[in-house]
Amino acid sequence: MPTIDVSEHLYRQIESAADGEDLDAAMWKMVGRYQRGNTPGD
Repeated sequence: MPTIDVSEHLYRQIESAADGEDLDAAMWKMVGRYQRGNTPGD
């Protein structure tokens, strides 16, 4: 799997949004929400 480098500021925002959850799981949820919200025709 590729590695994504983010700024310290963005990492802290992601960590805060995860609210104690596993960061990988939180990121997949964020990706899913983004895709559902940005898919034409849905």
